[in-house]
Amino acid sequence: MEAIIVILFIGLAIWWNNFKRKMRRDYYRNDYLQSEAWQRKRYLVLKRDNWRCVYCGKRATQVHHLKYAKNIGREPIDWLVSICDECHKARHK
Repeated sequence: MEAIIVILFIGLAIWWNNFKRKMRRDYYRNDYLQSEAWQRKRYLVLKRDNWRCVYCGKRATQVHHLKYAKNIGREPIDWLVSICDECHKARHK
């Protein structure tokens, strides 16, 4: 009986962690990346890097997170870099 309770508890904990991860990802993609705060931060990073990809030197069109803050939207500018589409795709493979 105790083993069943432990298994159920572990299953519930895994489900809860996956649920929180999905909610966080959805908020990040659907809300934060569309926000004015992100657009301002994105512009500052692109301007700082002279609109050039930090990896290959091509024209940068995106901003890449080197690290993610625990609280979405609180990442320092130092954790962001300008990047071209090709390099961005390669970083996320």
